[in-house]
Amino acid sequence: MIFIKKIFRKIRNLGGRHGSPEGLVILMYHRINDNLPAHNLVTRTKAFAEQMRFLCWHANVCRVISLKEFETGHPAIFGQEPKTKIIITFDDGYRDNYLNAFPVLKKFGFPATVFLTTGLIGTDQKFNRYADLPGRDMLDWTEVAKMYAHKIAFGAHTASHPHLPRFSYQTQREEIAESRACVNKNLPPGERLDTFCYPYGEYNADTLKIVQELGFRYALSVIPGVNKPETPLFELRRIEVSGFDTIKNFEYKLLEKYR
Repeated sequence: MIFIKKIFRKIRNLGGRHGSPEGLVILMYHRINDNLPAHNLVTRTKAFAEQMRFLCWHANVCRVISLKEFETGHPAIFGQEPKTKIIITFDDGYRDNYLNAFPVLKKFGFPATVFLTTGLIGTDQKFNRYADLPGRDMLDWTEVAKMYAHKIAFGAHTASHPHLPRFSYQTQREEIAESRACVNKNLPPGERLDTFCYPYGEYNADTLKIVQELGFRYALSVIPGVNKPETPLFELRRIEVSGFDTIKNFEYKLLEKYR
């Protein structure tokens, strides 16, 4: 209890002592899982809950918003208070996003976006690094619908998660277009996102041209940093939350490292 009170006092005073970054902070997660070996892509459920609690307690200087709010409010969103906006994202579409992250997000009332590798959704296929895991490892469309009903949005992340720059223009276009069509087919009209997420954060000149031709307005990279009004719209920055991050690491990344 004493430890929690100390943390609360520290958080309450952070705005005056350190300030916070002015702009849009997009957090990048992959898995929320307690059974996999420690990895930078695997955050424990307890750690994730602690991070979300930190955001809740720190609401006086930063506000969690949905990606849709950013899409519809850009660029005016940068001039609104509080000066730091937070977007929570997950890459790939793992089932543990539903089993472990979703209950925590609901508890705190936070929106988030999951970018789906659509060719794996609703199947028993797995990413190679998780090939030996028993059972289904990816979301299915029923779980997507349940999450969607509670502030969770979904976006395109290609059909098969390729290293896009290694492929021809036509193959890249097919991967991205197929993924977007699949997501749109499974979401209500009018609720589709205009943001794409590059697998591995990789793209080239062809990729940038394709996402614009297909009607996306924004795209997420893995370039670290805080987004400002002048940040390139198809190279939006994200801050990776590692499975090895302590709450102090999380605080530092969020409020100080990229200020």
